[in-house]
Amino acid sequence: MSKVTAALPRKSLQEHERQFLKIAGQHLAEEKLGGAAAMACLLDMVASWHATRVNIEFGDYCKRWVTEGNAKSKLADRLLRDLLGLDDNPPPRRIRRAA
Repeated sequence: MSKVTAALPRKSLQEHERQFLKIAGQHLAEEKLGGAAAMACLLDMVASWHATRVNIEFGDYCKRWVTEGNAKSKLADRLLRDLLGLDDNPPPRRIRRAA
């Protein structure tokens, strides 16, 4: 039997993504409330992005990660939403019209 496994897609951060992580890390380190939890979430996002087999840009993955509720702390969630430019209001749901 062959023990061949499918290769994972090679992922690397773009220069602007690396700069974003540096600036985000500095910004979150200065936050007294929730900063440490948000930094831990940011680290989790990077590790999870590298582990996923889905070919998705890092920024898009981060936004999905937060909107799916993966930040367990409300303070960290708020800080990450601010950092990623996500507003607090969910997108409006489509209204189904009766036929």
